[in-house]
Amino acid sequence: MNNWFKIIYLPVFLLFTFGKSQEKLTIGEKQNVFSKVLNENREIWVHLPKTYNDNTINPAKYPVIYLLDGEINFDYYTGLTDFIARTPYADIPECIVVGIKNTERTRDLTPTKSEKKSPVNPALTLFADSGGSENFLKFMQEELKPFINKNYRTQDYCVLVGHSFGGLFAINTFLSHPDYFNAYVANDPSLWWDNKVTIKRTKEYLEKNKNFPAKKSLYVSQADNEEQQKNWNSDMTQAIEEFKGMIEKNGSLNYKHHFFEGETHGTVSYPGNYEALKFIFKGYRTDIKQLAKNPKLLEEEYQKFSEKMGINFIPSEAYLNVVIKFMKSNGFKESETYFMNLKDNYYPKK
Repeated sequence: MNNWFKIIYLPVFLLFTFGKSQEKLTIGEKQNVFSKVLNENREIWVHLPKTYNDNTINPAKYPVIYLLDGEINFDYYTGLTDFIARTPYADIPECIVVGIKNTERTRDLTPTKSEKKSPVNPALTLFADSGGSENFLKFMQEELKPFINKNYRTQDYCVLVGHSFGGLFAINTFLSHPDYFNAYVANDPSLWWDNKVTIKRTKEYLEKNKNFPAKKSLYVSQADNEEQQKNWNSDMTQAIEEFKGMIEKNGSLNYKHHFFEGETHGTVSYPGNYEALKFIFKGYRTDIKQLAKNPKLLEEEYQKFSEKMGINFIPSEAYLNVVIKFMKSNGFKESETYFMNLKDNYYPKK
C-alpha cells in the first residue's frame, strides 16, 4: 500500500505543481511603433499601474515615465514604481512606465558626432555612429508620446529617465527642449562627451536665459566608481562635479545631486532612480493618521503639491477608498463622512 501510495501521490503532486505554475505574473506589454523619423521599427515596453484595469473605480489618468535603455531597466523599475506608489504609504502617484528598447544606442543618445580617436589605433574613430540624439528626441516627441497618449489614459505630466549616455541625453533634452518633459533624471551622466560639450551648452544657456524654467525638476546621481577612478571614470566625475557647481550656483532650478558611496557606474541607477522619484514627487505623501484629526488637510496638501508641480493633482479614488476604510474601522465618523462626500465630489457616481 505504501509503495502504491507513493507512486500515485507523486504524479498527482507534480500535476498540481505544474498546473499552478501556469499562472503568470505580467509586468508589461510590448508594443511596436514604426518611426518615420528614424525609418525603423521601435519596440517599447509598457507597464500599467495596478489600478489601471480596476473595474471597481472610475477610469483614471496617470503620469508617464519614459525610461531609456528599457531592456536593462524595465524589470526592476516597474516593481520600484509600484512599491513606492502603494497606498496608504505612497510617495509617488501610480505611473505608466514606457521602456524604450535600443536599436543603435550611441547614435540615439549622443548630441554630437564624435571625433575621438582610439588610444590604441589613431586611425580609428571611436563612436563613429554618434550624434543622432536630436533625431531620436523628435521620434519621442512627435511619434512615441502621441502613440502613448492615444492608446493609454495619460495625465499631462511626464518624466524622462536615463543613465550614462541616457543621462547625457536627458540633460541635453532639458537644455534644448525643457518643455518636452516635466522632470528629468540623469544617473551618472556621460558629461565628459565630446570635450564636455554639454557643460559648454549649460554655460551658454545660463548666459542667455539667466534662470531655468519654472516648475521643472532635475535629479542627477553620481557613482563614486572607487575602483576605477584612475580610468575613464575620472573624466566623468570631473564633468559631473563641474555641472553640479553651475546648477547649484544659479539656484533657480528644483535640482538635487546625490553622490552614492560604494556604487559603480553600472549599479548607481537602482538607488538613483528610487531617490529621484521621491525627490520629484516630494510632497505627494499624506499622513492618514493626521487626516483623521484634520480631514481638510488632504485637499490643502494636494493643492500645495499641485502648485509645486505645475499640474493639477487630486487624490486617487483608490486612495480615498483606503482613507474611508481607515476612518470607518477606527471610529472616526465625522472624518469618514467628510471623505465620502469628497469622493463623491471628485468621482461622482454615474
